[in-house]
Amino acid sequence: MKKVLMLAVALTVAAAPAFAQDKKAPAAPAAKTLSAAGAVTAVSADSLSVKGKTGDMTFAVDAKTKVTATGASHKTAAAKADNKPTPITEFVKIGDEVSVKYHAGATNHADSVRVVAAKPAKPAKK
Repeated sequence: MKKVLMLAVALTVAAAPAFAQDKKAPAAPAAKTLSAAGAVTAVSADSLSVKGKTGDMTFAVDAKTKVTATGASHKTAAAKADNKPTPITEFVKIGDEVSVKYHAGATNHADSVRVVAAKPAKPAKK
């Protein structure tokens, strides 16, 4: 009787991992990256508005938003050397043509903004 009981306990212990359920929560699907393009209608330190083919869109921007523009890498490096933030307003101006990669959610968060065509500077008055 002891041998049968010991054998039953041994089999139960050995088979326990096969019956255990994985309690891990399923991973959330990665948010899909969307894109938009158009002319900048408004820009501030924390938002960017673009008028595109489908209408006006507003994007939240923050320190994680990557900005690609002529001279941006030099300005960013200089600001980092001085421990100063570089707001998007340093690189993007109203009228610039931009391409935006973003994630949709409660707000559209811009992951990256690339200035495709900068609005030409106004000529100096004589």
